[in-house]
Amino acid sequence: MFSFSPYSADIHHVIGHFLSLHRDQQGLSLVSVVVAFTILAIVVGPATYLIEQSTQLSVASRQQVTASDLAQSEIQVLNAEANQSFANLTTMLGTTSHTETVGPITYTIADDLYWTEGTSNPDGCNANGGSSQVLEPILSASVTVTWTNMAPFPPVRSTTGYHVPAGYSSPTTGSVLVVVENQAAAPDGDITVQLTAQGAASDSAQTVQTDTQGCAYFPFLEPGNYTVALTAPSGQDWISPTANPTPSQTLSVTASANSQADFTYAQAATITIAPPNITVPWQFGISLGSTSLPGGETVYAPGGTTPISNIFPAISGYQAWLGQCTLYTSFSGIDLGPTVVAPPGGSATLNLLGQPITLTVTSQGSPVANAAVHIIQTTNSGTPLEGCTNSLTDVGTTNSSGQLSFLAPIGAITLTITSGSSSLAYPSTGALATPGGGMLDVPITLP
Repeated sequence: MFSFSPYSADIHHVIGHFLSLHRDQQGLSLVSVVVAFTILAIVVGPATYLIEQSTQLSVASRQQVTASDLAQSEIQVLNAEANQSFANLTTMLGTTSHTETVGPITYTIADDLYWTEGTSNPDGCNANGGSSQVLEPILSASVTVTWTNMAPFPPVRSTTGYHVPAGYSSPTTGSVLVVVENQAAAPDGDITVQLTAQGAASDSAQTVQTDTQGCAYFPFLEPGNYTVALTAPSGQDWISPTANPTPSQTLSVTASANSQADFTYAQAATITIAPPNITVPWQFGISLGSTSLPGGETVYAPGGTTPISNIFPAISGYQAWLGQCTLYTSFSGIDLGPTVVAPPGGSATLNLLGQPITLTVTSQGSPVANAAVHIIQTTNSGTPLEGCTNSLTDVGTTNSSGQLSFLAPIGAITLTITSGSSSLAYPSTGALATPGGGMLDVPITLP
């Protein structure tokens, strides 16, 4: 049986009228037949295509309706699980998927469950207090359904959220709140937080992303000790103020209470050292300091390596000086020059601070060439500094004029000058003070 659309009737009417004209005039010729069928092909072809496309869209629409039904059914399954055992629902955190076949089509149903800070408390993390009930987090669920050949339709999505039932902070379980902030004390979102019970296998760890307030929440935990660790976003280098790319804390969870771990974490910066136009004994290494680092701590780059990567982007900026023996807090009253801020994920260039020294070595009034110069960092009394390399560091040799210019570490140093069998320690008592500033001229006469 054939069925005709209104368009088909019109087409047949036109062709019939055309053939009738030719028949009345001079009979139906072969040319007339060819022309008639050519017109039929031109007109019927697009009409047939439109009919086929309409049929395909109708099939795809039915598939989309089926996908919507599956998404709603999955939401109902999650609702039933939440009503039966909310604690069991929390074990499904993360993304899981399964398939359903309806007719000839296979649908993939993906469930994504994650904690949010909820809407009942606008203070989010700051509302913590002593009990986990203060936060009233919401468990959000997102269901996504896809299927093969789904174009032109997008995936079908359905979302819902679950308030934690009253009394969820039971006498037998506790919870952990993790708060992550960047270098400017602003919330860090999308940071991976991993919680692992001490003594448990690593594959049993729970993983949650921090929300827009920098919060990650882990409820329904058995009392005991847990380790909380941070992981940087994929493809990026992040660092803590103590130069740890994967900072972690260990905390104790007790029943009916909320334990909290606070982190400062930021995308790492890079610092390049611009040396002065003078010989630099890189063997002493480079120290970087910032008042934003805890306790005035310093970052040390051995061997003068530059650029220095994985630097915490301290908002107070950095200064750099030669040597590893002097902490940033030791420079009270000494002008270290301007600070330079290295932004998160960016770079900055620092001038290297040290004491420029020009050493002139003579013997019996004549310059001594090729005299070897060694220095060591000491206290003001001349004793080696604790925690430093106590061996003499080779700086270089004097030129034909008996001179050698070099950058010395800030603080106090002693020198040893050797030429042939002659050797001299300078100064003979105490140490040479190098507080920073202009060039320091040191005339030395060998015996």
